[in-house]
Amino acid sequence: MKKAVIFFLMFFSILACEKKQENIITEHIAKIAGFDLNCSTCIVEFPDDSLQVKKEIGKGGANFYHAINLNKGDYELGQRLRVKFRIAEPGELNACITMYPSYSYENIFLTEIENFDPLILNDTIELPYRDCFYDPVDKFYLCLDTVAGDSRCPDGAVCVWEGNAEVRLKFEKLNEDPVYFNLNTHLNYTTEAVVGGYKFRLVGVNPAPSLKHPSIPPKDYIAKILVEKID
Repeated sequence: MKKAVIFFLMFFSILACEKKQENIITEHIAKIAGFDLNCSTCIVEFPDDSLQVKKEIGKGGANFYHAINLNKGDYELGQRLRVKFRIAEPGELNACITMYPSYSYENIFLTEIENFDPLILNDTIELPYRDCFYDPVDKFYLCLDTVAGDSRCPDGAVCVWEGNAEVRLKFEKLNEDPVYFNLNTHLNYTTEAVVGGYKFRLVGVNPAPSLKHPSIPPKDYIAKILVEKID
């Protein structure tokens, strides 16, 4: 009898842990990919880390998910949001979502919803790796997509030349295809570019390599960009 009681306690403990894991809340960047025509809710995707999202809550149809608590009238197609999400609970689904949805995507519930930090024009901004700034006036995003290379001379070392750090940036306006371009820290290479009526100049890339840490993890990079609007 005692063994049976222990077995059932362990069984329900495992179920509780699994339930907790299903509803774990994590932070990601969501993009408004469309709208459910019947329920007037939003369909979202996670373009920068769809594989991680699949791992956490399961594969969505065509990598899309139904954000049951986002209303169509409050968001624009292509808009990006910093959010936390979890699988929607059955009690949170209204009649339209359960009976008449336009799509059969995984239902998720979003929390702590916010836009990216607004872009500050004619000033130097800092872009962390895989992060973006948003301009609410012209409605575009500037994102640090990746660091293409970093051959800068480590601090404290004696090198033949100073080296170069190259970053790949993404410029994207709502409802338009993104534009990718590369900028460099060394003056012998391209350090600035005009895209979408704005001039972007790479001022620096942090942190700098050192003898102790010659190789920098991508997630630690921050690009400093001067943004100017072209009249």
